[in-house]
Amino acid sequence: MKAANYVALCALVLTAGCGGSPTSITPIAPPKPPTALSYQDPPSTGWRLVRDASSTGTHIVLNLVGPAGVTTRGVGFNLQRGTSIAFGTFGNGAYAHDTGLLELKGGNSNFEPYAGTDADPVLFVSAPLPPGNVLSTGIFQKDRSFSAKDATLPLVQVAIDLVPGSPGVSADATNQTAAYGLSVIKARMIPDDIGAPDFHLTLEALAKAKMQDIQIAVGTITGQ
Repeated sequence: MKAANYVALCALVLTAGCGGSPTSITPIAPPKPPTALSYQDPPSTGWRLVRDASSTGTHIVLNLVGPAGVTTRGVGFNLQRGTSIAFGTFGNGAYAHDTGLLELKGGNSNFEPYAGTDADPVLFVSAPLPPGNVLSTGIFQKDRSFSAKDATLPLVQVAIDLVPGSPGVSADATNQTAAYGLSVIKARMIPDDIGAPDFHLTLEALAKAKMQDIQIAVGTITGQ
C-alpha cells in the first residue's frame, strides 16, 4: 500500500489506531429523569420567594416576602417557569394561597367612601397566562380602614411541581435554566400610603397614587 493511501486510511479509522487493535468507546449514559426537586433560597434581603416548610420533594411551596421596614397593601407579579416544572395548586385547586396577612374583604357595613363590605369581591387571583409558562398572581387589600401590612411576613404562596416523567438534564447551565428556570418577569406593589384613610386627591397624592415597580428575587431549582 502506498504511503499516501495508508495515511488517508488512518484518517478515516482513527479509532482503529492505525495498525493497532480497535479502541472501544463507552457510550455516555443520558441523565436520569429526576424524581425530586430542591430549592435554594435567593441570597437577597429584598423582595423574594423563599421555600416554605410545608414543601416536599415534588411540590415546592414558595412564600413571597419583602424587605424589612416596608409595609404594603398588596402585590402583583408574573412568574415564568422552565419546561421540567409546573405551577402547582393548593388544596382548593387554586394556583396561589392566601396566607391571611392581607385583609381582602371590607370591614364596614355602612358603605363609607373609604371602606368596603364583606359582600364585595376580593382582589385576589392567580392563573397561568397562555401558553402556560407564566403564572400571574395578584393579591390586594382594598379597604382603607385597614392598616398596611408588614412585608417581611409571607403575603401569598405559590407552588412549583416536578413534571412527572420529565427527561434528565445535564449539568450545563443553559440546559438547567431551560428545564428548571424560575424568574419574576414583572412585579408591582401598592405602597402603604395609597390606601390610607387620610388619602386626599391632591396633586402630590396623585403623583404617588400608582403601583410601584419592584424586583422579586427567585432561588435556584435543581432536579434530583
